[in-house]
Amino acid sequence: MRLLVLLLLFAASARSQSTDSDHDGLSDALENALLQQYAPHLQIAADDCSVRPARLTPGIAVPTVAQEDGTLYGQATPRHVADGSPDVIELHFYHLWRRDCGRMGHPLDAEHVAALLRLTDSSKPAEVKSWRAAYWYAAAHEDTVCDASHLARASTVDAETHGARVWISSGKHGSFLTESMCTHGCGGDRCGRMVDLASPPVVNLGELRAPMSGAVWSSSTQWPGPLSDKMLRSDFPPERTARVDRLLKTDIAWANPAKRPAQAAILGGNSAINGAVVGGDSTGRAISIAGEQSSNALGTAAQSTGHALGKSWHAVRKALGGDDSAATK
Repeated sequence: MRLLVLLLLFAASARSQSTDSDHDGLSDALENALLQQYAPHLQIAADDCSVRPARLTPGIAVPTVAQEDGTLYGQATPRHVADGSPDVIELHFYHLWRRDCGRMGHPLDAEHVAALLRLTDSSKPAEVKSWRAAYWYAAAHEDTVCDASHLARASTVDAETHGARVWISSGKHGSFLTESMCTHGCGGDRCGRMVDLASPPVVNLGELRAPMSGAVWSSSTQWPGPLSDKMLRSDFPPERTARVDRLLKTDIAWANPAKRPAQAAILGGNSAINGAVVGGDSTGRAISIAGEQSSNALGTAAQSTGHALGKSWHAVRKALGGDDSAATK
């Protein structure tokens, strides 16, 4: 009888280790373990208008905030398979908010950070210690002219075996890998009076077409962005990681460097960008603007763009055809 019980327990344990609820080739056990191990340490504003990231009511298609308790949602997706087994995994961590309280505020706000992990011990792919973060990505106002998203080697932000520390701007909820970067978008982000966010265990979202944890609300069109787009795309396309690899190990790369001149104009001309972003370029330790030849090239582009867009929000709005929502979320 005792032997039968032990066999049943072993069988149940084996099933739980191999269960793949979202059908992506990764076991639920490995996904959950990696999401907990690499959960980012968020710094949020003590007086944020939306208090803390929200927990959504499961099983309801319309996103419905149940509690603002600091919940983080996670997604683990294989990005490369070798010999029939994934050897690269992309982790997304979503902080979801009841509302955005910025200039163009709106209900619901979906922001995230991401990590790209590589398998370092192919003999034990099911163990967390066999994986190591190679890069981290922080999203800030994606798909807008004010997109300040950026990425870095995991070693640059000291987060190869655990979660990175990430600063979340007050009210706007953009994600930043350093506190000082918080002001480097279009000027609407602030990271003052920050406190550590104490979060419950990460909740696994699964995949968009096979949600877990009752996250059927993830495909709702009510999410600005929308959230579904963030879940379907990779934050680490080869051209981005190649740019990072060409930088000094102390540098952080902009995900979309072509938008920096327009952002300079919105900030008020080239002085803001040159002084705040690339002022230390000669030391190689400043934030790197990938694709730009020098701070002078950026300044010239920013100045000419400034003549077209103007130095005020009104001018930017006019240049965008009167649609403020295209400039920032």
